[in-house]
Amino acid sequence: MHIKQSNINSNMNKIIAYSDYWFKLEDRIVQKNIVISKDRIDEDFLTDNFQDFTLKHLRKLISWQPEIILIGSGKSSNFPNKQWQDYTNKRDIGLEVMDTGAACRSYNLLVDENRNVVACLFLTNND
Repeated sequence: MHIKQSNINSNMNKIIAYSDYWFKLEDRIVQKNIVISKDRIDEDFLTDNFQDFTLKHLRKLISWQPEIILIGSGKSSNFPNKQWQDYTNKRDIGLEVMDTGAACRSYNLLVDENRNVVACLFLTNND
């Protein structure tokens, strides 16, 4: 699915489009799960699927200094476990888990607002 883009903050990492099998960024197509922020992309950070995502991953994300963490959990929305919510709340970091398409769109909107957001995006073909 193509995501309508604004020209705001065009020098920051954005998701141009996505499918069940890839994410299209400004300069390439990535065919694996990714973690993305306005100035950083990691293609080797995430597990193969959302069910294997743990508090250990959230702890590592803190070094990215986010104010908000979005997790695109695949085709369907999932709930964060209480341990994740407690961990991020104690650090005044927002945490939202939603389907991957919604996370892609939300990430772009938050980047356009110049928010310090990190999105963990799981391909939907991994459900």
